[in-house]
Amino acid sequence: MKLRTKVMAFVSVVTLAAGGALAQDSLPQTLFTNVHVFDGINEQRIENASVLVEGNLIKTVSTDAIEAPDATVIDGGGRTLMPGLIDSHTHFLFQLPGGVAAAEQTHWQYIGAMATYAAKEHLYNGFTTVREAGGGAVGPGFKKAIDEGYIEGPRVYPSGAWIGQTSGHQDFVTYGQFDQSESNLYRLGISINADGADQVTAAVRKNLSLGASQIKIMVSGGVSSLKDPLHSSQMTEEEIRAAVDAAAAWDTYVMVHVYNDYDIQRALNNGVLSIEHGQFLTDETAKLAIEKGAFIVTNLAGSTQEVLTHPLYGTEGSPIYVKTKQFLDGVANFKTVLNDNPELKVVFQTDLVFTLGYDLRRGIDFEKWTLADFVGNLRALRAMTSTAGELMALTGKQNPYPKKLGVIEEDAYADILLVDGNPLEDITVIGANPEWFNAPEREEVETIRLIMKDGVIYKNTLN
Repeated sequence: MKLRTKVMAFVSVVTLAAGGALAQDSLPQTLFTNVHVFDGINEQRIENASVLVEGNLIKTVSTDAIEAPDATVIDGGGRTLMPGLIDSHTHFLFQLPGGVAAAEQTHWQYIGAMATYAAKEHLYNGFTTVREAGGGAVGPGFKKAIDEGYIEGPRVYPSGAWIGQTSGHQDFVTYGQFDQSESNLYRLGISINADGADQVTAAVRKNLSLGASQIKIMVSGGVSSLKDPLHSSQMTEEEIRAAVDAAAAWDTYVMVHVYNDYDIQRALNNGVLSIEHGQFLTDETAKLAIEKGAFIVTNLAGSTQEVLTHPLYGTEGSPIYVKTKQFLDGVANFKTVLNDNPELKVVFQTDLVFTLGYDLRRGIDFEKWTLADFVGNLRALRAMTSTAGELMALTGKQNPYPKKLGVIEEDAYADILLVDGNPLEDITVIGANPEWFNAPEREEVETIRLIMKDGVIYKNTLN
């Protein structure tokens, strides 16, 4: 049976069951036996366990035998069964060759095609959920196509267009354009310049109307952008609060692009709950984030000297190279701050843009490795599973996937990986690699033997 047919058949069963045409016990079952379970939370695996999946949910986790005579049985062979991974900061609609200048000349059909490619890459790298961190109204279109089974990809939490001030990190209006109305990226709903609280409120409401599950704004300078210096503070406190209030009216939250410690404090004190990047974080501000219950969603590959091997950031003399060097100076204490504050909710992200093919795979692998190197395997795995699942749940009534994510427990979504070895001891079994651009080319993560999302198996190399 072809994958699309298989997925659609499953969706039909679930839909009929939800409508009452089929009884609950008619849902398909999959029984995993002879597995050691990392539940996404605890340091010790549940040894010699079985896990029963019914429909798209986990029904039972037990060290006793599970009676399920009609289930499809999969013998895990003593492997680790764990939650599907969550990447909390992706840019599927910005995986384009040529950077921002090329994006201004790109047709929406090509952007959609490349997003489809990026989604499939993430799924087969073990990611069953992603949070699309701004860059397009993916809710009613791209996300829907994945949910309906027509495209292979992870669950998507869309943020809609990036929102920020004129000259902010998201301002891609070229010097030859009069204003954003002439910008291809604005017309496509990828980026919005909003000045003043009223414009910010309107932009947030527009994103929510197009299916955003949370909102992304910019409050400090960036590395890959050209108009804003890295040290710049962006958006006033009134504008930040306007975004937070407009999102809260829909029972959801705001995530912010930010590096500078001062701007992290501004964001936290105005109700922001998700700090994207945050590498200039101080110990004082880390404790403020803990007090506020906020999450630090950080990419660490860019915090290493290896970033200078990336063609976008490592070309000496370019404006982005200069900003990259400034950035590397600013992140010197980040590892210490993260480890001195173990209660800080650290969440995994890749934040890869303009990165294709083997380089995309290498980037994902290196990001997995670097986070584990910074904070240890257990905290890194939680950042990719249960802690990220907590972050997804902040969407409240806007949550497109209201069951639990990132955990192996009863009534959680059946997003499951089966991997060789024990990732708590060896992070490489989920694809992590200590090399970036010098890593060998690979077609798949061979040690990820099975990938299930929403109760549907997308990969199985056990036999």
